[in-house]
Amino acid sequence: MPKSPALEQKNLAKSALVENAGVKNVGNFIGVTEIDKGLATFLFENNQKGYVGWRWSVTIFQDKKNQPATVSEIVLLPGDDSLVAPDWVPWSERLSDYKALQMELEKQAALDALDDESEDDAEDESAEESTNESVDESEELAVSDLEEGEDAKDDAEDTGRKPPRFLRRRKGLKIKKARGQGKNPKD
Repeated sequence: MPKSPALEQKNLAKSALVENAGVKNVGNFIGVTEIDKGLATFLFENNQKGYVGWRWSVTIFQDKKNQPATVSEIVLLPGDDSLVAPDWVPWSERLSDYKALQMELEKQAALDALDDESEDDAEDESAEESTNESVDESEELAVSDLEEGEDAKDDAEDTGRKPPRFLRRRKGLKIKKARGQGKNPKD
């Protein structure tokens, strides 16, 4: 019984594939697709590690039934669930995408900085309110210290001696505090 041309082409496709890819890399026959008259593609499973879901495609051409069939190409193709690389994107597009991303990141950083400044301003306002309260207290202390300093000065004039140095320095410091320009006396 003569073999059918399709069966002969399938055997030719498998033997050509085994010769090129190795017997352990070729799996079972999946199917055949007739592309045109005399041109068919035979699909076989791929057994290579790292190529899960991929399949071998062997294209066979036979012009007339009395002529021998020839192998046109052998290709490893991805299946529906195969892991494949993303489509290639030209450098100019990748560069413009990169620049757009950098600009977006800079805008976000600027917005974050503005948010931080507004938080700092709110903290400064609350700190200023508490400082104003402590300045009021320090004004009272400054007035009493000033009076003590004047008493010491009067005493010094009576005795002919200068007031102690710590009172002179303290007096100047307290006057500044009384104007809200110095440090808190508790610090």
